[in-house]
Amino acid sequence: MEKYGIYQVTIALPFRLNHVHCYLARQQKGWTILDAGLNRPETQKTWQEAFDRYSINPQEEINQVILTHYHPDHLGFSGALQTWTQAPVFMSKEGQYVAQTLWQPSSYERLYQFFQNHGLPLPLLKQMSDYDKGFQSFIRLPEQFHTIEEGQKIQLGELTYEAILTGGHAEGHLCFYNEEEKVFLGGDHLLRRITPNISYYGHGEENPLQVYMDSLQKLQTLDISMVIPGHGPVFHDAQERILEILHHHEERLEIVLDHIKGERTAYQICQSLFNRELTLHEQRFAMGETLAHLYYLVEKGEIHKKAEASGEIFFSR
Repeated sequence: MEKYGIYQVTIALPFRLNHVHCYLARQQKGWTILDAGLNRPETQKTWQEAFDRYSINPQEEINQVILTHYHPDHLGFSGALQTWTQAPVFMSKEGQYVAQTLWQPSSYERLYQFFQNHGLPLPLLKQMSDYDKGFQSFIRLPEQFHTIEEGQKIQLGELTYEAILTGGHAEGHLCFYNEEEKVFLGGDHLLRRITPNISYYGHGEENPLQVYMDSLQKLQTLDISMVIPGHGPVFHDAQERILEILHHHEERLEIVLDHIKGERTAYQICQSLFNRELTLHEQRFAMGETLAHLYYLVEKGEIHKKAEASGEIFFSR
């Protein structure tokens, strides 16, 4: 990785998934930052240590900040980095739109209504709302975004990469691929030890699992020798991992089908699937993942979705 001018900066997260990998890419003149971390003092300290380690003057030598996607652990500190470095922040157009609209009180209210319609109890919704008010501090958006288009060529370190849109985990998620050395900067799209969370929260693409599987299949046309990811280890068996993840979702869909007994809400199915204690942060992911699989099955015609006059939604086989 470092022979290609790419240096990993691992930033701590206050969750069970306790880290995110961001990257510094050394060009002939200056550096690029890839992903930012959460907006926390710990993140600023880690970036300062990285700048010191590589003798970087951030105000003079950081040329650009590139974000793979809008999730807070990748985007949250980008506004602070823009202020610190005065560098432009780049992202896909789709990602920009979601970043600028999602982290707003009106979006949170739509999410709570969406979850309530899918059976989430009101006391849990209240706890989630209280948690989100504190979580908002983890996100500081840049004052301005610049756009990376799919197919655009970008210099990152010693190599030139092609930008590839890979939706599913997040709308507008960007990966970067160098054909000569077969290096793939994968963000959260392709991870070795965990399966990227695929969730549906009532906005954007209604079948994100199908989008994700289609994006994985798009990568099957690439010859990849090294995956540099957003979490977990660098790895070299990309095609085998793609098949594992596709198989995982096929199995998961069968399990979801088995848990649909009569008419059930998504929350009831989620409780049955995740029969362990979850933090509020994990409960959101569990609901989102359950809904992504349910809406996939609805689109495939394998289950039915029924909305009551009250707004409550039930699923049945």
